[in-house]
Amino acid sequence: MKNNNEIVISVNSLTKKFDDITAVDNINLQIYKGESFALLGPDGAGKTTALRLLCGILLPDSGDIYIKNINIVKHAEKSRDQIGYMPQRFSLYENLSVIQNINFFSELYNVEKAIRQKRIREYLDSSRLTPFSNRLARQLSGGMRQKLALICSIIHNPPILLLDEPTTGVDPVSRRDFWKILHRLLASGVTLVISTPYMDEAERCSRIGLIHNGRILVVDSPNELKKKITGKVMEIKCDEPHIVSEVVKTAKSVISTQTYSDKLRILLNKGADEQETISLLKSKGVNFTDIREVLPNVEDIFISRLTK
Repeated sequence: MKNNNEIVISVNSLTKKFDDITAVDNINLQIYKGESFALLGPDGAGKTTALRLLCGILLPDSGDIYIKNINIVKHAEKSRDQIGYMPQRFSLYENLSVIQNINFFSELYNVEKAIRQKRIREYLDSSRLTPFSNRLARQLSGGMRQKLALICSIIHNPPILLLDEPTTGVDPVSRRDFWKILHRLLASGVTLVISTPYMDEAERCSRIGLIHNGRILVVDSPNELKKKITGKVMEIKCDEPHIVSEVVKTAKSVISTQTYSDKLRILLNKGADEQETISLLKSKGVNFTDIREVLPNVEDIFISRLTK
């Protein structure tokens, strides 16, 4: 959550191009001390490029980035101790053990040995990696690798943590463990910036920035975003939602559909009459047991913004 409205990351007119592709397009953003901020968007939206700019790995073509009043475009080295960065792809040393990787990054960040040992014990315990401390990194499961990467990125106790899609491809149990660690970090005052394609993950954060084609469409809390939807959401309970989806897509009022095991979620235009959809289903002989208006989720908001 915000802490006295202190801005720790300020992004002004940030743009980055790769040849003819504009990966980040004139982004303006402020992130507050102690909050959890999700950069939510599909693959290719510009999330990874944005985070690499924020941690100083990439230089922008134009614009400025301030980390605690340090202009990292001009003085990236001065923000080194302020930021922990965990890239999307596993980037640790696979021929080193868990403990050797952690010690290596402790040395890299000049963490004092007395402090280091205490932190290592705490992080290995909280991540449930203690029994695997001598296992080589290449022998770890995907979830264990991500937890090890997180430990290495926070071993120097940075006040700001940037995570690029940290739980993509991770099993549900490891994902839950991972978020338990993040919540403990947030409780200690760490500012968290996480890029993710997962709607449920973004909704764990205090604010969300929807990003598409390098542009941030809107920034707000999950609850406030849901109030900004431009249409209504209906949910149909039926036997074959994928087939029913193809039927309802023919209605002019339908913006998009999402299918689940036994349900179909429909985003309708603002002011649309749901009776039109019901009549269409009946005329096509579709069997459904329930149809009702439901509260929007973040994905509904994202889609409604793209279709404006």
